[in-house]
Amino acid sequence: MKHKLFLFLLAFASCAAAQQPFSSSLPIVIIVTDQDSATDSPIAINDSVKIGATMQILQPNGSGVVTLADTTNADLVNYSGRIAIKTRGHTSLLSNKKSYRLETRKADDISNNNVPLMGMPKENDWILNALYNDPSYIRDALTYNLGRRTGRYAPRTHHCELFLNGVYQGIYMLSESIKVDKNRVNIKKMTADDTSGEALTGGYIFKADHPDKDEPIAWSTPSLAGDVEVTYIHHYPKPEDITQQQHDYLYGYFSHFLTAMRHRDTVSPNNYTTFIDLESFADYMLVSELASNSDSYQYSTYFHKNRGGKICAGPLWDFNQAYGNDPKGRDGYDVWQFDNGSNTGTSFWKVLFSRPPLHDRMVNRWQQLTDNGPLALNSIMTLIDSLSATISEAALRDKERWGHNSDFSQSIDSLKNWLTMRHAWMDKQLSSSNFIGPQLSADDCQVSFYPNPTRDLLHIELSEEAASKGYSVVVVNPVGSKVMSLTNLKNSLTIDLSLMPSGVYTMRLTTADGPQSIHKIIKID
Repeated sequence: MKHKLFLFLLAFASCAAAQQPFSSSLPIVIIVTDQDSATDSPIAINDSVKIGATMQILQPNGSGVVTLADTTNADLVNYSGRIAIKTRGHTSLLSNKKSYRLETRKADDISNNNVPLMGMPKENDWILNALYNDPSYIRDALTYNLGRRTGRYAPRTHHCELFLNGVYQGIYMLSESIKVDKNRVNIKKMTADDTSGEALTGGYIFKADHPDKDEPIAWSTPSLAGDVEVTYIHHYPKPEDITQQQHDYLYGYFSHFLTAMRHRDTVSPNNYTTFIDLESFADYMLVSELASNSDSYQYSTYFHKNRGGKICAGPLWDFNQAYGNDPKGRDGYDVWQFDNGSNTGTSFWKVLFSRPPLHDRMVNRWQQLTDNGPLALNSIMTLIDSLSATISEAALRDKERWGHNSDFSQSIDSLKNWLTMRHAWMDKQLSSSNFIGPQLSADDCQVSFYPNPTRDLLHIELSEEAASKGYSVVVVNPVGSKVMSLTNLKNSLTIDLSLMPSGVYTMRLTTADGPQSIHKIIKID
């Protein structure tokens, strides 16, 4: 009985398509929820429990388009089967256009059905993102794509158009949910028996976020801005599955990290760098800050920890209020989100940025990723053009369906203009290595160095006044490791870089008083 409505609506859609063909260059997702036996009406999707439904995905092939009349064309049917579905989100639940979480299931309505939806790796947990307040429809897809280009996992996505119980719902984005899987967050799976020894150390996924309905808070910390508490939530194992020993271990590990952050020590066995993977934090912050995401650090901020490993930042998630699209105006192109006075998250983000171990990695990584790399501005603009071109017609239909006031083409132009300013601002900040706190410029320090770029020798000259201060020099390679350290300099000197690999190195000159001058040195072959 529960499938009769699905068959009826498919027949209705096919008949309607014959009279007024609906075609799209995007996949078409058709979802029909089960009937309420008491009313013979489709069951409404809610945010409490998943309900049963049937889903069909029609995906274009070489023809480039697909229509509602293609429901019986096996070559164009990407999926046809059972799902369980519920609404998802926090603020987005207030919107008329809902987002959904769904599981693909076998015919028994219980067993998971791992399938490769729209060409993405096989799994059974998926998100239908309504993109409800993003006039460009691409902010999430853009960010996740950039994240993957840095070499980190971020959810794969595919835009589509949705029909729900026979009614057109507009443009959506199907994406992978954040989950432990070899093709997603590739960490060790936990069982309830993993309560001691090495097994207790991972893997875990947790997040700073709004708790969902009936979702318990694992722990909380004060925010840097002092406006609200930062609430942390277990994501894997799920709150209802995690054992007390596992919770105590993860909370204790995180607490030890926060304690270690109160000290500047980077040498002792229990210094703060032994608790976190600095490379992952550098990549996470660079992409989050490039987007100037007003939710980063406070909400939708994920962490994961593999067995025997450190805490890693990520995956990236939820960037609809980024790239100049925050309704409260917190996502300016010229602010650091960890220090913008609101939604700053726990204070360790700002402290990490202010200290050399992470800051050096961010400086060098930014140069590496933007120097004809995946975060180069022209590369990002090409990606925006590609994403926007595939959804331009669907965007017009979505506007008609939901009555948007925004213009899609103007939204894309505004996104590009904002990113141009943001990219230039970050390049200036990270190229000059602006630490939080007092610094000295090259002129202030009366330091000169040449040639730059260099193949071998680098000459450093200090003025008489500068030499009297007793400077020290530290050279850091492109991945943030110290490769040279010279202390208490009183005269000019020459450094031999001939044996070092090519790349962008960071040279820091410091005094005992603390002020410092940071310079980029380019080593060429």
